[in-house]
Formats: sequence, structure tokens, C-alpha cells
Amino acid sequence: MADKKKQYHQGHDIKSLAINIATFLLFLLPFALYLGDDHKLYCGIVAIGLLISLALPPVGWMRPHVYTDLPGNEPLTFRKSS
Repeated sequence: MADKKKQYHQGHDIKSLAINIATFLLFLLPFALYLGDDHKLYCGIVAIGLLISLALPPVGWMRPHVYTDLPGNEPLTFRKSS
């Protein structure tokens, strides 16, 4: 057995949540553009959401994954393993 325990990852790290919120805003964009009047505001909110999700660590387009071979692509977890 390995002496080092890996933390269980449930997908609740900052990067995963930001990507989920940004894609939800992107999904709502056509409805907001069709029903709303201020098109620049809606597009700006979606663009800012996507930029924030790209800028959060690990920086880039990849979603953090527990079983990754790439260094630095591990999720940031705030819970300690028991």
C-alpha cells in the first residue's frame, strides 16, 4: 500500500466552479440577447466570466484533474484528508 493518501476530488475546486458558471452564462447568452435590450452588457459579462475561468489556477483551458500526468494540473482543494 502507498503511504501517501490522495485527497478525494469531487469537482468542487475553484477552477471547475468557474468553468461551470462561465459555460452556464454562455448557454444563457442567446436567450438574453433575444429577450433583452442591452446586448453589450450581456456579451461583456460572458466574456469576463470566460476570462476569469481561464485565469484561475491552473492557468489555461484545461480543467484540473486528479489523475493527471501534467505537473501543475492538480485541483486546488481546501479540505484536508481525514
